[in-house]
Amino acid sequence: MRLAAFALLLSAAAPCLRAEADLSAVRISGTDYVSLDEGAARLGLRIERSIPQTTVMLKDGAQPVARLGDHSRDADFKGLRVFLGDPVLEHGGKFYISRLDYDYRLVPRLRPDLCAPLPRQPHVIAIDPGHGGPDDGAENRTYHSMEKTYTLDVSERLKKLLTAAGYSVVMTRETDVDVPKEIRSEIANKANADLLVSIHFNSLYPNTKTGGVEIMLFPPRTQRSADSWSPGKKSDAEDASAPVNSFNAWNTVLAGGLHRRLVDALKTGDRGEKFEHLRVLRGLKCPGVLVESAFLSSDAEAQRLATPSYRDTIASAILAGIQDYSDTIRRLHPAQVATPPGAAPATVPAPGPASHSQPTRPNAVP
Repeated sequence: MRLAAFALLLSAAAPCLRAEADLSAVRISGTDYVSLDEGAARLGLRIERSIPQTTVMLKDGAQPVARLGDHSRDADFKGLRVFLGDPVLEHGGKFYISRLDYDYRLVPRLRPDLCAPLPRQPHVIAIDPGHGGPDDGAENRTYHSMEKTYTLDVSERLKKLLTAAGYSVVMTRETDVDVPKEIRSEIANKANADLLVSIHFNSLYPNTKTGGVEIMLFPPRTQRSADSWSPGKKSDAEDASAPVNSFNAWNTVLAGGLHRRLVDALKTGDRGEKFEHLRVLRGLKCPGVLVESAFLSSDAEAQRLATPSYRDTIASAILAGIQDYSDTIRRLHPAQVATPPGAAPATVPAPGPASHSQPTRPNAVP
């Protein structure tokens, strides 16, 4: 992409960052971008070219923490696949990342201490079992298993684990009924929930081979959904902010915890974190994430999902991800927040750096 009219602008303080982290910005095709070199320096990181030369690595000392590629949204953060809202661009030997991706994808993952304001320490957790009633969701055609059944089952298992750990739990549905998406977020808001996890299972029929974990977040204002980048699709970016956009940075922190725990626990593959304009998340007044922990269109994953022990593993991984998020909030404000009474440490051991793959080369923009 040619960077015509490459005028430098001094931006105001980034929404996620404290004032001392101001960055200069450039306007490229209607989108604000910042220098990855400058942004990395502000985070105490160093940047180096990778192989191929169209990719760049961010390092914390000798440890790789992110890899990004020119004209690509497909990035790697500490071994996790993450789709950016805008492609990274190279110009004049330097890499640029969109201001929104820097604020809401990169900084929350690598330096959450720079994100403000801090949300509440989680005490009330909203669990949303997807679908229900006449809305079956996805179905496996070999085993005739329905998404709505498994979402409720995993949610009930997760509720027991959260309750035992000292959290209060609100469910958006507890029986086989269809609750409108907007009402689900209202239920969480009325309960004064500190976060919401919406539980779903994926499908790609007629593709029966694809499997793995996928995490969905609501896009920041003016950024597109992942699906709208597909060939022939138009931008679905929204000019107005949704209530959940007040928690863009913390949606990312929560998603990162859930993503890591599910990928490590299930070992079925990483389909990445993506943006979608999801109605169940739109109206939230707290951080919220939707998880797709398995593909019902895959017979192999559907067979695993049919076993109670596998559904226990999914619930335990989600609990651990929530506790990782809670631990992050507590570390950032240890004197002002408290752990839920009787809260236990994460039940899935936290992985060390050596247990994760090194960042992989991003693919081209789909």
